[in-house]
Amino acid sequence: GNGGAALDAKQPLNSDLSLHLMVSGGESGVVQKGLRLTRNDRVRGSLWARGAGSQGVVVRLLDGEKALTETTLPPPTAAWKEYAFDFTPSVTVNNASIQIGIKGKANVWLDQVSLMADSSREMGGFRPDLLQAVAGMKAPIIRWPGGSFVGNYRWKDGIGPQSKRRVYPATIWDDRDTNSLGTDEFIALCRRLGAEPLLVINIGHRDNRGLERPAYIQEALDWMEYCNGPADSRWGKVRAANGHPQPYNVKYWEIGNETWAMGADAYVQAVKDFVPPMRKKYPSVKIAVCGGHNTSAGNEGNWDETLLQGDVTKLYDYLSIHHYENADRFGEGVQDFDDHFVYLRDLIRASQNPKIKLYVSEWNVREASDWRCGLYAAGLLNVFERRSDVVEIGGPALFMRHVSAPRWDNAFINFDQTGWFPAPNYVVMKLWHDNFAPNLLAAAGDAKGVNLTATKSEKGDRVYLKAVNPGKNAATVKVEMTGGVKLRRAAMQLVAPGSLSSRNSLEHPAAVAPKPVQASLQANTVIFTLPPISAGVVTLDAVR
Repeated sequence: GNGGAALDAKQPLNSDLSLHLMVSGGESGVVQKGLRLTRNDRVRGSLWARGAGSQGVVVRLLDGEKALTETTLPPPTAAWKEYAFDFTPSVTVNNASIQIGIKGKANVWLDQVSLMADSSREMGGFRPDLLQAVAGMKAPIIRWPGGSFVGNYRWKDGIGPQSKRRVYPATIWDDRDTNSLGTDEFIALCRRLGAEPLLVINIGHRDNRGLERPAYIQEALDWMEYCNGPADSRWGKVRAANGHPQPYNVKYWEIGNETWAMGADAYVQAVKDFVPPMRKKYPSVKIAVCGGHNTSAGNEGNWDETLLQGDVTKLYDYLSIHHYENADRFGEGVQDFDDHFVYLRDLIRASQNPKIKLYVSEWNVREASDWRCGLYAAGLLNVFERRSDVVEIGGPALFMRHVSAPRWDNAFINFDQTGWFPAPNYVVMKLWHDNFAPNLLAAAGDAKGVNLTATKSEKGDRVYLKAVNPGKNAATVKVEMTGGVKLRRAAMQLVAPGSLSSRNSLEHPAAVAPKPVQASLQANTVIFTLPPISAGVVTLDAVR
């Protein structure tokens, strides 16, 4: 038939645009591909519509050109109204489509089309396999809204019914976010994962609203009250009305993200403007401020040096620093960052607040999801353990990435609609975390260029050696355990894909993975071999 579709700015439901479908005969509509349907996993959805069309709105699920199921919704009216539909697939389809059409002679506007499987609804709206992938990282803290996303983020647009949430213009990512993940959903995710939420506030340095600073301060205070206020407070009432009467008690707050364009002195003033009213309202919160993003002194016009001098240091708990290393510097880059931690530690000790800790809120290699990112992650995680006197929190980026994204190919979790795979940095981080122990030991022995840490369990019955060999030659490592510890068993998990270009994929999700290898004991000395460009964990059972 004759028809078409166009974006329309007249009377949208809740944002700037809606989709206008027109047809003068036959059928016209739109199709979205890239959906996975699982047999017997019921999918429920809805759309908002207004306009005129006597034959209603048709919704189909397709496998290629074949209609798997079809339903006709009632004719729309002049006012926006939500129309629900649901299907139970009888087959599994990896690349299904949803098609929405109008027939006859019709003028219909559409908005807020959604579709979700029951398996995801049971997980609070999160896809079960991706939720499991995130859970595998065992994150103690998750930062949100992370990165440059916060530059224009307006938290009040992301609460309440979805039909009233405004679309976020995420132009920096060539995207538009429907705000379906807002404060309540993010904190629900953290609760499911056993992680503490860390919220980053918009201080206006990149915002296009042109508001004065007091407006942004009030916006931050309102957000704190929404999260932490009692149910009878102004914003606590809103939270309660949204189904969450109990305060969230969000502990960690960060003052903006990558604020370097302001200049260090202007940012110091921003910290002095924002933090006192925040602490007055909620004295027990922990405050992070933006640090630099380089590994050499004097970065960003002496940014860190400026933030670590004067009375501003008394206002915050964490200096939040970023660093993305060139992937080819997976070895020497680790050492540079270690040196930088020592440099910042010394500045902190000399400051008016020597209790400040480092929060490495973004770290990774640039644009690489091969074994180089795994080697860098392993080496840096060892540095985090060794510098735990000053590095208290670390958060890698990119966290998750759809495989179709044109840039930032360095994510830990990579996915499409059919499944996911771990990048080597995820593989290493999970291995390191699964073998975590809180007590750092001094490791003695001939490491031969190997990056090595040793930790002991609280009970003292288990020791973990985490070792990275970024070099081109194999290394045999001997570590002697002293202090009255007697070793009785050694086991080793090794990640050694053999090539820096090795990577995982949707087709081969375990091409880079740990494998058991031998580690031997000679009295109280453990001996193991690391092939070139490899990383591994030795688990030692001990008795006293």
